[in-house]
Amino acid sequence: MTTTATEPIANRTPAGATDVTKFHVSLNVSDLPRSLAFYRALLGAEAVKAYSDYAKFELDEPPVVMSLKPQRAVKGGPLNHLGLRVKTSEELVAIQRRLEAAGYRTSRQDDVRCCYAHQTKFWVADPDDVLWEVYVLHGDFERWGQGNKLALMMPSLKALGFFGSIRRALSKPLGVLFSGGCGKTNTAVEQGGGASPDVPV
Repeated sequence: MTTTATEPIANRTPAGATDVTKFHVSLNVSDLPRSLAFYRALLGAEAVKAYSDYAKFELDEPPVVMSLKPQRAVKGGPLNHLGLRVKTSEELVAIQRRLEAAGYRTSRQDDVRCCYAHQTKFWVADPDDVLWEVYVLHGDFERWGQGNKLALMMPSLKALGFFGSIRRALSKPLGVLFSGGCGKTNTAVEQGGGASPDVPV
């Protein structure tokens, strides 16, 4: 049976979950059932707690505890974006396909240099316009980025869509609107299956 925000599941922290240190993030969401659907698709897991006023995902890999709270996000908050660093291009492709199959827009960047790193990645926005960067790290890069600065922000804008970009622009101070994605952009998995052949993963 599919779990919804109004149908609590076991609502227990998994056994052994507190044996390791985990990163915790709590997000305000405008529509809890919609956000639950998005994060199931992104994380490939069910929530361990799902009430009408709260939900929580608890993952071993990556080690993260994510809480969702149904209330409006504070405008102009400090969050730029969230992300998942995966181990292989195959994992990256699987997550992107899962999100696209669930109906979410993704924006792909293959073999890019940005944020002092060499990466393959894609961007996706959750139902409240929180940007997620899912990426494979191929290695360090000695400069902040490579390429035109306008091109660097286009993939994250594309993931947000026109109206999402407008909402984000109106809610944040100029200069912290978008993260610095960069490089070649593909919106479908079939257009790029990961790193270039000569790039070690």
